[in-house]
Amino acid sequence: MGASRKDRAIARRTFLGFAAVFTTAGVVGTITTDNAKARTAFDDALTAWVVSGAAVDHSAAAFSAAQTDAIAAAAEASTVIEVTDPEMLQDSATLDTLRASLDALVAAGLLTIASPGEVTATTTAPDPRSTPDVPEGREAQLAQAQSLTEDAAHLTETADTSEQSTSELEAATTAALADIDAVVASAAAHGAAVEVPSLASQETKDAYAAAVAALGDSAAGSASQRIGAYQQSWTAVQDSQAAAEAAQARGNSGGGDDDVQPTYINGILIANKTYRLPSWYGNGLTGDTLAAFERMRAEAASLGYNLWIASGFRSYATQVKVYNSYASRDGTAAADRYSARPGHSEHQSGLAFDLNTITEAFGYTPEGQWVAANAHRFGFIVRYPQGKEGVTGYIWEPWHLRYLGVDTATAVYNSGLSLEEYLGITSVYS
Repeated sequence: MGASRKDRAIARRTFLGFAAVFTTAGVVGTITTDNAKARTAFDDALTAWVVSGAAVDHSAAAFSAAQTDAIAAAAEASTVIEVTDPEMLQDSATLDTLRASLDALVAAGLLTIASPGEVTATTTAPDPRSTPDVPEGREAQLAQAQSLTEDAAHLTETADTSEQSTSELEAATTAALADIDAVVASAAAHGAAVEVPSLASQETKDAYAAAVAALGDSAAGSASQRIGAYQQSWTAVQDSQAAAEAAQARGNSGGGDDDVQPTYINGILIANKTYRLPSWYGNGLTGDTLAAFERMRAEAASLGYNLWIASGFRSYATQVKVYNSYASRDGTAAADRYSARPGHSEHQSGLAFDLNTITEAFGYTPEGQWVAANAHRFGFIVRYPQGKEGVTGYIWEPWHLRYLGVDTATAVYNSGLSLEEYLGITSVYS
């Protein structure tokens, strides 16, 4: 007998109940799977974002390290260019090549050269990235995953660009250093080939030979220091030759200014507008002066300051040329404010020299300020202080140092006076 109508109705309701349960379970399962996929997409995107961010940090650190090396190379290259006389090179084109490589280095390293030896770099601000929180909801997670994926792609591109910039900067630094070496080698070749004047003193000849040899010894100082010493030693040779020729011309006859004698006041040799030296006086920087300078240079170098002698001893004959050139160009009145007439120059005394760059700007550089505050500790004074032209006869020359010995230099420094004021003497041409 077939099922009753009541039984069929019960079976139908039971089937619909099971169907509803299965349908609900299926929907819930689908939602759960989609949520898991969204969270996985977010987690994967976050991982890729963190990795690409780390690559940016690594590449930025590498570029910063390369910048540090580039700054040092650019400082030395700019100084070499500043101090090198092209006529003292076998091939002056090496200096032009160095200028070009320095320009490339400045561009690649985002550098700025304030003055020779003073280089700064443009730096980027720190990246303010922070790890994002997991957003609530599937749609928000998917949207954030998409944003992180786009950011990761941008960061990867940034890291790649930074790595390329680092490679280019390293190559530019290497090229600049090689070109510095080429200038030094060119100086050494010229120095070895030049014929040393026969009448120059043996002392200046020996010093010149030592300076030429030192060009090939990196332990003898920086490239700019070695080139500066080499050029200075050659100037001393020429000055010695000129002095010997002048002595020969006089024929030791007792003529000319042989009756003029060096003037000492309180044991200090004086060469200014009132007191002059005989034309035969002087034969290079004195040993005490050079030794004191080396002590000062070494301490300055240990503190990061670079000092070199730009102009040292000048003979009477050389001063004739120097002064006449200035007087011809600017007139006697103007030349007398910054250049000494022959016989009146401290450079002829062998106790004075000019440092680094012969401009007032030197007084505002870290080197110039350190020298002004510390030179007396090594026996030097800034010979022509600022605001003392009416007493010394010369404009402010922060680059011009005079050796007096530590005790006297310290006494003059502490007095705040110029040497003329300290000794109570004048400096006026008669």
